[in-house]
Amino acid sequence: MRAPAREPARLPQGGVPRDRLRYRDLDWNAMWREERRHKSRPRRNRGEWDRRAADFASRNLDSPYTDQFLARFHWQPHWTVLDAGCGPGTLALPLARRVHRVTAVDYAAAMLAELSKEQQRQGLNNIRPVQAAWEDDWEKLAIEAHDVVIASRSLAVDDLEGALKKMDRFSKCLAIIGDRVGAGPFDPELFAALGRPFDPGPDYIYTLNILYRLGIHAKVDFIILDHERIYPDRQRAIDSLLWMIPAEEPLSPEEQHRLEEYADARLHPKPDGRLALRRDTPSQWALIHWEKNQASAHGRGPRSPVQQPKISTDSPIKSGGTRCGS
Repeated sequence: MRAPAREPARLPQGGVPRDRLRYRDLDWNAMWREERRHKSRPRRNRGEWDRRAADFASRNLDSPYTDQFLARFHWQPHWTVLDAGCGPGTLALPLARRVHRVTAVDYAAAMLAELSKEQQRQGLNNIRPVQAAWEDDWEKLAIEAHDVVIASRSLAVDDLEGALKKMDRFSKCLAIIGDRVGAGPFDPELFAALGRPFDPGPDYIYTLNILYRLGIHAKVDFIILDHERIYPDRQRAIDSLLWMIPAEEPLSPEEQHRLEEYADARLHPKPDGRLALRRDTPSQWALIHWEKNQASAHGRGPRSPVQQPKISTDSPIKSGGTRCGS
């Protein structure tokens, strides 16, 4: 049976249908929460991060992501940097050699222990570790505004809008986010080989839209990692895949066999005897940043004037201006 024809929408004054969905009606923070509910991986709690801290630290000591992240900016020796969700010091440690002072914040005590251990080994004395979550009152923990605030791969929070507002509030001149694009570090082909469903959850586009709704015109660049990662032996290559599997959903013997078959099909030797593991889809990350003196997107006028930080002129990210925090 043919449905009756719909009567054309009556246009109110101004010519916009009342039932029209408009961009300004979208609640990106609510959509973020909803998408997180349906992703394949449950959120790791503090205990799981504590258990994985040592392994996480060893896997990130030599990180091509870190190299690309740091290369995008001219880090100034007078800057103070707040690294929110610092983990074992993936960025905080190399940044401490480039800037005046780093405050490294993480909610997992074992991550901060790994950071402190490596800080001592490297002879660094300008990193202050603070155990805190995004939801905590940072002022009560004597965390003050810094020249630069970083959230690198650490915005797995329910209230993304609240975290972004906090970043903006604690930044004097520059805020930088490293955010997942699509599957990010996860390998969709691996989950297909295991026969497991895979939904990576929401990615950087939600962050970008929430910032826009907050009146922040952020700049975006992309970090695309190589298809191959080099490992000293087969077991280390297999371990690099195992971290993707949630601890509460361990592999069955059959799945373990499939994972090893998947790895063996993609491993090939290098001339120096090490092994290269190739994946079909490279890891991608969005590098989102904004400067505090930019004009508001919604006509509230310019933010409080500060001098702009230098952005590396040899990177795809371009910015005029001089120094900040001087």
